[in-house]
Amino acid sequence: MRYLGPYDVLAVAARVLRCSSADAVLRTDLNAVERVLDSVRLTSGLAESAGVMLAGLVRSRPFDAANRVVAVAVVLQFVSLNRAELQLEPVADVDELLDRIAAGEASYREAGVFIRSRLEHRPVKPEDLQDDLRLELLLSEETLTFDVEQEWWRGVRMYEQFSDPARRVIVLAQEEARGFDHAYVGTEHLLLGLITEGQSIAARVLNAVGITAPAVKDLVVEIIGRGNGAAEGSIPFTPRAKSTFEYAWGESKARGAEQVRPEHLLLGVLNDRDGVGGQIITKLAADIDQVRRKLEERMTWRERSESLVTGMLAEGASWTTYGRRHHLIHELTALLDENERLHEQVANLRDLLRRHEIDPDS
Repeated sequence: MRYLGPYDVLAVAARVLRCSSADAVLRTDLNAVERVLDSVRLTSGLAESAGVMLAGLVRSRPFDAANRVVAVAVVLQFVSLNRAELQLEPVADVDELLDRIAAGEASYREAGVFIRSRLEHRPVKPEDLQDDLRLELLLSEETLTFDVEQEWWRGVRMYEQFSDPARRVIVLAQEEARGFDHAYVGTEHLLLGLITEGQSIAARVLNAVGITAPAVKDLVVEIIGRGNGAAEGSIPFTPRAKSTFEYAWGESKARGAEQVRPEHLLLGVLNDRDGVGGQIITKLAADIDQVRRKLEERMTWRERSESLVTGMLAEGASWTTYGRRHHLIHELTALLDENERLHEQVANLRDLLRRHEIDPDS
């Protein structure tokens, strides 16, 4: 079963409360949310877990407004994440259950039974699991050779210099090189790795300017062609790829980042306009400087967000126990950007409540 984290809950809260990521952090009792999520992880079965989540959020009231609506929306997101749908009609029954939970008259078990009667599981298709399994195998097989054999870079292990998403980009770039039967990893493969990783600022910027994996692959074949077979084991990097790593490392240090991130790698690819990766970006986006400006705008937002969180921590905010807390607002913003399904669920929930003359903001 897949569980929600505090970032997911805050994303729902921001959608329902129609506020910014930073405001969602300030308007949520994250300690209460953490206690509820910890309780959910102690249960088994989707319906029971959803019941614990619903009862916990309704009773603890961690959100400063529309607590019930946020709680229901969080549960909707949780069951959807686990390939199921929760039917809310008739909404009067849901409202009655929430009243009884808030009054202490209904337990989490009763909430779980109620939810079980309204759950509709979506069938799991092989293709739903294929990509996740493939990437998991790639990471387990490739990361070892990547860490052990590529120690040329600044005399230290790359593992210690690159963030998890950046290492994921490198692994995907190696796989892309193998897909072309190339015996090396160049900037064109790094570009494909950045696109395929799909979650980072770099991936979102490339998508925003219309640079897609199929288009890049077509140009790789046009410019370079296919190879005669990739080498066994770890594939070496070209000098241009190594220069990209050097540039990315310099950018990360200049910007005060602890590790090299995918966006720093993209800055490195953009910097080398004569490399195949740079040529492809120029062909597809026309104005490579515009791509860099868009990327730097998003990076500046991240840096400001992290500064805000750091300032809040210095003031003794109650949620300082969270791991990775200095990335909280950035990750929440990324989640809000990408989670269109969540947006639709919240909108549908609001419409449903209004049709039954229930104020969704109460």
